[in-house]
Amino acid sequence: MNYEIKITEHKHPVPYVVFEDKSYDLMGEFLLAERSFRREILSLTNDVDLGMTESECFSGNAFTLEINKDTCKITNDNDNRELEVTIKDFKAVLLDYIYALREIKVKEKMASLKHDHEHHHH
Repeated sequence: MNYEIKITEHKHPVPYVVFEDKSYDLMGEFLLAERSFRREILSLTNDVDLGMTESECFSGNAFTLEINKDTCKITNDNDNRELEVTIKDFKAVLLDYIYALREIKVKEKMASLKHDHEHHHH
């Protein structure tokens, strides 16, 4: 599965995933819509992946995620579009996405620290 993570050009930048294979686009929409729940999603995915639980279900703002031993099924609650991916692929993209979000946070923090610092000189 080939993809890259791009960043929106907004005042508050947000990462989004662009898949080479468009059939995976729903996963990108899912990550974007449910990014505030990323830690919960990762922890549920890890629990199933590590065999601590058989399966887990996550219900977010616009999507439902069913996590099973081998696959993750993403459903858009509004139009019922579905996507099934391997848990391995899902986790890989999720971790990359979380990393991208973290990088943006760090950059914003640095920028605001730098900004504060400049203020003190005047």
